[in-house]
Amino acid sequence: MKKASDIMFGLHRLTGRIIALLFLMWFVTGLVLIYHPYPRLSDRQLYAMQEALPDSLPSPAQIEQAAGGKVKKFAIRQMQQQTLVTVTTADSTFTFSADGQPVKPVTAASAEATARRWVSAPVAKTDTLHKREQWVLYSRYERDLPIYKFYFDDGARHELFVSGTTGEVLQLTDRSQRVWAWLGAIPHKLYLPCIRRDVEVWKYSITVGGLLCLLAALTGVVIGIHALMKFHRSRRRWDSPYRKPWYRTHHIAGLVFGIFVTAWGLSGMMSMQRIPQWMVNSEGKYHFSQKQMWGRKPLPAEAYRLDYRSLQDTFHDLKEVETVHFGSIPAYRIVAGDRELYVDASGSEAKPLDIPREAVENSIRRVHGDDAQFTVELIDEYDNYYLSRSGQESYPLPVYRVIVDDNIGTRYYISPETGHVRYLNRNKMVKKWVFSGLHYLNIKCLVERPVLWTVCVWVLCLGGAAVCFTGCWLGARTLGRKLKRRGGKDNGYS
Repeated sequence: MKKASDIMFGLHRLTGRIIALLFLMWFVTGLVLIYHPYPRLSDRQLYAMQEALPDSLPSPAQIEQAAGGKVKKFAIRQMQQQTLVTVTTADSTFTFSADGQPVKPVTAASAEATARRWVSAPVAKTDTLHKREQWVLYSRYERDLPIYKFYFDDGARHELFVSGTTGEVLQLTDRSQRVWAWLGAIPHKLYLPCIRRDVEVWKYSITVGGLLCLLAALTGVVIGIHALMKFHRSRRRWDSPYRKPWYRTHHIAGLVFGIFVTAWGLSGMMSMQRIPQWMVNSEGKYHFSQKQMWGRKPLPAEAYRLDYRSLQDTFHDLKEVETVHFGSIPAYRIVAGDRELYVDASGSEAKPLDIPREAVENSIRRVHGDDAQFTVELIDEYDNYYLSRSGQESYPLPVYRVIVDDNIGTRYYISPETGHVRYLNRNKMVKKWVFSGLHYLNIKCLVERPVLWTVCVWVLCLGGAAVCFTGCWLGARTLGRKLKRRGGKDNGYS
C-alpha cells in the first residue's frame, strides 16, 4: 500500500510540475472566454453586408438556356455589382453572369472597394497574405488564399480580411477583440499559428495537455483522500494532516474541487477525440449527411411552382436565392436583410417552410428501411441532447425529435422551419456528456437557469484555479530549494 501511495505521490508531483501552470491558465482564460469568444463574423453580419439583388432577374428558362443544358439546381446572388448565377447540371457546377459579361475577377482594387463598404475609415495599410495567420487560422481559409488584409486608421483599429478567390469578407476584428482574444481564446484553445495551422499537431497538443491535466488531478484526488483517511484513522477526526498554510490550502482545495478539476482534465483531453468504438459501439456510423435524410437527387424544375423572382414582392431586401429540397418538398433558401430563411416553393404563394410529420416519417424510412420502428414528436422545449446557451439562434424550436429503435440508439432532431438535421447515436451522446456536459456545463437544468449556470462556472473555475495556483507555488518553492542547495554545493567546490 505504501509503495502504491509513493508511486501516486511521485506521479502527482511530476505531472503537476509539468502541467499546473498550463491548467491554471486554462481556468483563468476559460472565464475570459465566456464573455469574449474568439473573433468571428456572425452569419447575420455577413448577410447584412451582402449586395441586394436587382429588380430585373433572369427567369428559370433563361438560366437554363444560358447554362446550355438542363439545370438540376441553381443559386443566384449579387457580387461586385454583377448578378452571378451558380448552376449544377448533369456534368458540372459553374458560375456565370446573368448579363452575359465575363465574371469580374477578384483584384486588390475590388477587395479594397469591398473593405470600404464594411468600415468607413481610411485604409492605413494593406497586406497580401499567402499563408494563414492569427485571425484566419482555420484550415477552410486555405482555399481563400491569397487573402487581402486591410488595416484601418480609426479609433477601434479595425482589421478586415477579404478572400482573394471569392472576394468575400472572411474576418473583421477590432483592437478590443484582439486584446481579449489574447487574454482568453488564443491561449485557452492553443490558437497559435505554429500549432493551429497543422490540425493534427493542434489536436495532439490539446489531447496530451488534457491527459497530463487528468493524471495530475486524478492522482491528486487519490493521494488527498488517502492522506485524509490516514489522518482520521490516527487522530479520530476529519481534518487535513498538513499544517503549513500552502500545503494545507492545496490539500483542502484539492479535496473540494479535485473531482471537478479531474472532470475538466478528462473533457479537455476528449475535446478533440471520439469515444472509442470498443467502449461505446456505433457500428462505425459517426457522421451523417443531411442528403441521406432528404435525398440526393434534385427535384425537377417543374416542382418549383413558385417563381423565385416573385420573392422580391414579399422580401424587399432579397440578397440570395438557392433551390433546395426536403424529400419531395421543393424550397428556396434565401437571404433577406440579415436573415437566412426557407420558403416553400410547392405553391404559387411565398410561405415559410413547414415540413410536415409525414415528410419526416418518409425520410426516416428512406434511411432506415420500411420496417424501421421509431417515434416522432414535435417538441417545443430543449432537452439534454438538443441544447445550447445561444438558444434559438443555433437551435430553433419547435423541432421534431425522432428516436429510432435500433442497437446504436439513433436519434434525430429535425427543424420543420429549416430542415436542419442533428444526428446522434449512443457514442455521440456519451461524447456529449464527456465533453460538452463536463467542459461547458451544457446541462439542461443549468442552461435554463443562466444565473445558476454562471455561479457554478465561476465557483468551479475559481476553485480549480486555487488548486492549480497553490500547486504552482509549492512546485516553485520546491524547485527553488533544490536550486539553492545545488548552488551551495557548487560554491563549496569552487
